[in-house]
Amino acid sequence: MARQIRSSSDNSVPTFTVQNLLQYPEREVCTFDNAYLSALRSSGNFPDGTVFCLFDRDLRSDASSTEGLCFLAFTFTLVLRFSFSDFIMDFFRTTCLSFSQTMPMLWRVLVVLDRIKNTHIPELCVNDLPIVYRLRSHGSSRFLFYSTTNKRLVLCTAKNEDEWKTKFFFVNRSSIPGGENFSVKWLTKGKS
Repeated sequence: MARQIRSSSDNSVPTFTVQNLLQYPEREVCTFDNAYLSALRSSGNFPDGTVFCLFDRDLRSDASSTEGLCFLAFTFTLVLRFSFSDFIMDFFRTTCLSFSQTMPMLWRVLVVLDRIKNTHIPELCVNDLPIVYRLRSHGSSRFLFYSTTNKRLVLCTAKNEDEWKTKFFFVNRSSIPGGENFSVKWLTKGKS
């Protein structure tokens, strides 16, 4: 059964619903504390005016909210800034996946394909992805790309990323462009 969490007594703080999708939630306690948030806030990776939710050990990355949106800190090590490129945003709009339920491998592939689109194949679109990739759940309703051919289009994307599941944070949806349009709940079955 889902339970609701309000991370402080302040009414402007989003209310989150625990979806209970994580297989081992005790192993996924957030380690991205207020010190990390402070560094992220000053990094320029988010637009001015973005409201970051304070660190809360009780929240997991599968918490859903119509007011708050979860991001994996890992994605910002890939030289990404929010708002992501049109190609990456189209992927999330098309699949209805949440940012935090996608594994590092999927992000790496998206970044490489986005760069290919920008430099060599401007007509590349998200609807072309099923030619070479399918979405596959890899436990706890997290998704990665599964190659549909024997030859991978993008190599070396399966590298392990330490602690990616425990480094996440939330922002107020209303403080970022288009925040209200992103998925509220994690999907349990991906769209191809």
